[in-house]
Amino acid sequence: MTDILRENGCNYLVTDGVKAAEIVSVNGAEDSFVRINELAFLWKRTTSAPTVHMRMELLTFEKPEFTMIPSISYNGNGWGTTPEYVGDRAEDGTPWTFAWHRATIPSCTFSATKAACVAMMTEVGEDTACSLYLEDGREKHVVISPEEEQPKTLQRHFWGEAYQGEGMPRTEFTAIILAYPTEDKPIKYDRLLDFAWRYYGHAISAPRTPENLYDLAISYSRYLYEEEKNGFCGFTMGCQWHLYHHSYLKTLNRYEISWVGQSASMANAMLYHYLKTGDKDALKMGIDVHDSWIKFGTRQDGLIDARLDWDEWRNKYYADDYTPDKWKLGESACESHKAFAGKKFRRDENGQIKLAIDACNIGGAADGYFEGYDLAKQCGIDKPEYLATAFGICDFAISTQDASGRYAKSWDYDGSILAADGTIGCFLVLPMLTAYKRSGEKKYLDSALKAFNFYYDALEKDGFTTAGALDTYCIDKESSSPLLRDALALYDITGDKKYVEAARNIAWYLCTWLMYYTIEYPKDSLIGSMGYDTFGSTSVSTAHQALDQYALRDVMSFLRLAEITGENHWKEKGLAFFANACQCISDGTMYVNRRVRPAGAQDEAIFHTRWGRHGVPPFSPSQWLPAWPSAFRLEILRFTEDWDVLRNGLESIENQIPHVK
Repeated sequence: MTDILRENGCNYLVTDGVKAAEIVSVNGAEDSFVRINELAFLWKRTTSAPTVHMRMELLTFEKPEFTMIPSISYNGNGWGTTPEYVGDRAEDGTPWTFAWHRATIPSCTFSATKAACVAMMTEVGEDTACSLYLEDGREKHVVISPEEEQPKTLQRHFWGEAYQGEGMPRTEFTAIILAYPTEDKPIKYDRLLDFAWRYYGHAISAPRTPENLYDLAISYSRYLYEEEKNGFCGFTMGCQWHLYHHSYLKTLNRYEISWVGQSASMANAMLYHYLKTGDKDALKMGIDVHDSWIKFGTRQDGLIDARLDWDEWRNKYYADDYTPDKWKLGESACESHKAFAGKKFRRDENGQIKLAIDACNIGGAADGYFEGYDLAKQCGIDKPEYLATAFGICDFAISTQDASGRYAKSWDYDGSILAADGTIGCFLVLPMLTAYKRSGEKKYLDSALKAFNFYYDALEKDGFTTAGALDTYCIDKESSSPLLRDALALYDITGDKKYVEAARNIAWYLCTWLMYYTIEYPKDSLIGSMGYDTFGSTSVSTAHQALDQYALRDVMSFLRLAEITGENHWKEKGLAFFANACQCISDGTMYVNRRVRPAGAQDEAIFHTRWGRHGVPPFSPSQWLPAWPSAFRLEILRFTEDWDVLRNGLESIENQIPHVK
């Protein structure tokens, strides 16, 4: 039980009789506390005269072993190379401050000392910011009024100006404070996240029926299909607005086998669609795409290209002396040039940019070809080359796996390692397990076990996973999704319950990226006009602090974890992921920013906070309409026998915690 202790004129946050934090008082104000539940209190501060500026502060009694601002900072960040908030202060020594809506729990800070876990947060919509920094060997948790972001704001690959809100004079300020004893376990913030889920969460309806979602995803997949003059067939990576053409155009001549492009998964969706409907054009489309990637993308030693690109503009708009012309390039292409200006790309003797072959893409390719072989067989077509491709990728990964169990992050065309570090390597564990189940060869299981242990041990040790979002190199969410799938698959193969506990811990980490609340936007804003609800979405990475639909990849994992453990909150979160990620999909008449979107199209991300990119400001949809959300939805629907589980969204949350006044 957590309590407030008044001693020698000071207030302390106490848990199980141990002082967790000092509640710092200020002159001219009176503090009072209202119990919310056994862990948390609503802290009220009343001033004797109206004031605009207020700092509500907690001080731990020792230096913490782990700190977190959910989705913003994990132990101070610093892993990787992409611009992000590093440490607890900027270069000039100013402590970082963050707007309440930048964190996935409003104005939330968390620290774990040897004795106690402490967290501070606010009610939704309060005009606040948060800060977390070390001072004289003690961690200071701060809620700041009014909202500010100092001394600068992180944007997509660049830094923006600081923000300072004006605020209004008032006499009452509030914060929520929470503490509990530190347990000897790797994930110590689970009780904070459980509180946040039950305190801020709410029911969220499914925006569309599963049948309608299926039809729209098939429609958009077909829209993205293209045939190149050299005979290659594939699904382009998405579409963007082209000012010169006054219309949306597909991303010209650029294809990716997994990650953003998801050509392998979409080819399988077409094979499944044939089995479901008898549509022979879908069958041909699926086979042609799979065959094309093998023909045009296969390299030596089992490697297959991550991306194939015949874009004639590409060498020009990444050249050092090229100034992008927004009337010739799509909006996203223009933004990409600005974001990567000055970066030196590797080029071949013809000046063509050389792309890395990464674990995310070839892991997805192996998964896709294993499934594609089975689907083609059900369609009456034997494609042994699909199995050969999938096994070839697995054999290649084993050949470059190091003694620790780590697969590389990326390779060059000749199979040499370009980058070794990053949890992204665990994308190869699941196809490795599939290879073991199909062949019975123990080398695949042994390799998968070594790799899983390496990546999972790093999560336990570091408190985060890395490098899954390929346009950043930092701490992120995407790298935890395959790790969760791997743990569940290992439990299914071995029956060892240690993998269930691992799956729990991975899922808790993934839930630090979950948006626990709804932000109300002005009705005349783009997000407001779309009716977008932030609750149930997930932030991308410590460098890309936008919300996206990637948690579609985790829906089945969370439903499965609930089934194995009997813990219903995992199912609740999985349903929230699905309902949230199915918002704002065009039915062919959707009108956004004075443009009508193609049927099935959906923004890759929502810039829900003071984070934006060149050309698209904060508090806006991305206006880049990629392939992957449709592909992920089709995977869920393909692998879910009873669509009724998805039909109503999240109808309620068990043991919801009532708000107090």
